[in-house]
Amino acid sequence: MIKLFYLYLRMLIKKVLSIIFVFFGIFSGLSNNPNVIDTLEIHNQIKLFGINEDVLNFKPHFFSSIVFKNDSTIFYNPNGTLHLFEIHLGDKTKVSKISTSVHSGHNFNRLLFTNNDILYSFGGRGLFNTFPGLIYFDFSLGEWLKKEIKNYPGNAKKIISSWKIGNKIKVLFSRYSGVKGNDTNELIDFSFGEFDLSKFEYIEHFTFKDSYPELLYNSEIDFLIGNYFYDSDFYSIHGYHKDNERIEYLIFDKINGTLNRTSILDAIGRVNGLSYLYIKDSSIYHRDQHGNIESFDINSGSIIHSRPLYQLYLSKVNNTLFYFIVTSTILILCSLFLFFIRRKKKELSNNSLQNLLVLEKKFLTIKPTTISKEELDKLIEISRYSYETIKTRRSLIINQINKNGNIKIERVRKENDKRFYDYKIN
Repeated sequence: MIKLFYLYLRMLIKKVLSIIFVFFGIFSGLSNNPNVIDTLEIHNQIKLFGINEDVLNFKPHFFSSIVFKNDSTIFYNPNGTLHLFEIHLGDKTKVSKISTSVHSGHNFNRLLFTNNDILYSFGGRGLFNTFPGLIYFDFSLGEWLKKEIKNYPGNAKKIISSWKIGNKIKVLFSRYSGVKGNDTNELIDFSFGEFDLSKFEYIEHFTFKDSYPELLYNSEIDFLIGNYFYDSDFYSIHGYHKDNERIEYLIFDKINGTLNRTSILDAIGRVNGLSYLYIKDSSIYHRDQHGNIESFDINSGSIIHSRPLYQLYLSKVNNTLFYFIVTSTILILCSLFLFFIRRKKKELSNNSLQNLLVLEKKFLTIKPTTISKEELDKLIEISRYSYETIKTRRSLIINQINKNGNIKIERVRKENDKRFYDYKIN
């Protein structure tokens, strides 16, 4: 009887443990699947706060302006504003405005993320201005405050691209140049580096110069967050709205710094909250309108287009070094050329001075006298040249001799033929 009791007890324990494992397995599976986001209900509740719809711009940018606090709570910071909402998901959606600010900010295309339960916004642009700094939300004050970063350049101007990997932020930004010009495509200074979210200290990895239209989007090196954004540890999904309700999804590989468009992502339509697209580890999950979930590996499908941003930035460094070497070589060659030209001129000048002294000695032996033009040309050894060359050199030599002051040579008319000249030497 006792044996039967122990046998029954063992079977009961096994069943209980099985139920617990199944429960936690289901719970774990649900935790990988974000709750349904009722965008219509969220929008209706936000309207009650009286925010201008043009400022809110809800439909195009809602899914690029949210981050998950946990499975049932998201933060919503409308793109281009300092408003912040806390949204509780579940059977009954509840929206709370937790920010006191009523002002817009220069934070279009900012990087919105959480770290250790703190909500941050990094970079941004708007109204022909840019904000290259980091702000965080103080829940006790209900306001955004600036976070200082050690060694962060004071001349930082515009965040070109940034991404969070672990507790570090990788960033490329442009810097104000000391040279101002009217050319919008002038060479701009760029810095690429990182700062961690524990020390908040910027470390520069490399710099380069490139032509960049500061007021425009540069599709080569710029990186727009997009209309849809979902972030994970090593990857992020970016969706860009196209015509006819289409969307183009790109996967950003944070480790390699590569933005890829793949064939399998092209088959997925816009999400609306009932449908959703998210990442867990190296798998992408898609939940359709009916709650059905399919998954595929991050590298599935063929790559249609790839932008290796990090490698592109590095290549700019190499180009900068190349241009520096070429420019330096040209400057050195020009300097050497000028040096030899000056040296040659100096040698010619010394030779000319010596020749001039020799001529003066010749004239000193015959002065005072008057000689013909032909005799003068023989004396200064220019008879072998052409007529125009003889005329030019004769005039130059006479002027130089007269300038020295030891000998004076004057042109006088011939006594027997006033049409021609002789040369009087004193």
